[in-house]
Amino acid sequence: MSRWRLTKDIRFFVSLTTALSLLAAFGCAPKTVRIYDSAPAARMSGDIVRYAVTLLGKPYKNAAKGPDAFDCSGFVYYVYGRFGMAVPVSTEGLDTIGYEIGRGDVASGDLVVFLIKRERHVGIMINRLDFIHASKSRGITVDSVEAAYWKHNFSHFRRILWGRSGNERYGAAPVGGLSPG
Repeated sequence: MSRWRLTKDIRFFVSLTTALSLLAAFGCAPKTVRIYDSAPAARMSGDIVRYAVTLLGKPYKNAAKGPDAFDCSGFVYYVYGRFGMAVPVSTEGLDTIGYEIGRGDVASGDLVVFLIKRERHVGIMINRLDFIHASKSRGITVDSVEAAYWKHNFSHFRRILWGRSGNERYGAAPVGGLSPG
C-alpha cells in the first residue's frame, strides 16, 4: 500500500468556522479546505497547517513577520516558528533548506515555491492542491496550485519537515538541499 494512499483512518477535515467568517467579511465565498495527513507522524504538519489557517485574512505588508501582517516568507517563518522550528526569514533562504520533492510526494506542511518576475514567492501546502500564503493584494489567503496564474509561475515543492515515514524525528530538514538518507 502506498504511503500516500488516503484511507479513512488518516483523512480529516479542517474546521474553518473562524476563517470562513473572516473571508465572508471580505466578500469572498466560503471555501472548504481539506488537509490530508499521510501517516501518524505527519501530525505536526497538520498542526502547522491548522494554525496557518487561523491567520486567514491578515494583511500583507512587505518585510512583515507577523503577527499582525506578513509578507510571504515572513508568514512561513512565523508559522513554523510557532512550533519551535527555526527557518530562514527570506524566500531565498527557504529555498535552500530541506529538499525538493516531486508533485506526487506533496503533503500538508510542504512548501511551494513560485518564480514571479524573477522573484520567489513561497506558501505552505494545505493538501496536494491548495496552499496558504501571503498575497500582496489579498493578505493571507488560500489558492490552488492548479489555478492558471500559479501554474504558470510554479517552480517546485520543498520538504522541510522530517518524519514523513513515521520513523524519523520531527525537525527541520538539512540545509543545502540534502535529502534524507
